[in-house]
Amino acid sequence: MRRLSGMIAAMGLTVLVAARVGAPAHAQPLSDAEAAYRSGDTGRAIAIARAAAEQSDPQAQALLAFYLFTKIPPDTAEAIAWWKRAAAQGHAEAQFMLATQYLYGLAIPADYGQAYTWALIASQSESLSESARNEVRKLMAEIRGRLTPAEIKAAQEAAIGFRPQGER
Repeated sequence: MRRLSGMIAAMGLTVLVAARVGAPAHAQPLSDAEAAYRSGDTGRAIAIARAAAEQSDPQAQALLAFYLFTKIPPDTAEAIAWWKRAAAQGHAEAQFMLATQYLYGLAIPADYGQAYTWALIASQSESLSESARNEVRKLMAEIRGRLTPAEIKAAQEAAIGFRPQGER
């Protein structure tokens, strides 16, 4: 759990809400959600992020998942669902978070093959910062040690076949 907390901090909030060129316009910007979250108003942060996430914005979906996962008490099932939606659309941080969840089996059953697949997919993203890419590499090394060569090959094939799918 401590390792997961460190990874969330490393990939965390500032990576998730970094400005993006061509990001969809929202009634309320995601920076307002970040400000609310940082000030301790998790309910408001979730509401702002949810409104954008429901418009199929993967950035907002990943951010909403993060808020749901870190609130007290956490809503892990809903967080995982939002991370899956964002990951399927190609959001690297959501893919990383799914990989961690499949590795540690905290909110979903552990599945090292899925963990490695999502980590491989995330590692190919051009949007990752160098520090985030290093975290993905560390995660991949940890997962790889738990897989057989056949499982590694299957995960690699699944990652090669991944194509982001928009929700619209």
